[in-house]
Amino acid sequence: MTRTQLQLDDDTYHALRLRAYTERKSISAVAREALRKGLGLTEPAHSVRDMRLTFIGSGKSGRSDISIRHDEALTEDFK
Repeated sequence: MTRTQLQLDDDTYHALRLRAYTERKSISAVAREALRKGLGLTEPAHSVRDMRLTFIGSGKSGRSDISIRHDEALTEDFK
């Protein structure tokens, strides 16, 4: 998988963030799905969706901004 950076207008970002929240997925996962669908591509053969990672999201940090400020949160925890 290749890492990239996108600049989005505010409306697109907020719609993406809301979709990720309602589907309980990461913003990156929702963006990847939307891009693949928009480009007419099928799901990759070895999708993360195929993996049974039921433990993801099972813990609660008590913070509502953890997906945005994860680096700062980790820095705070490991001081």
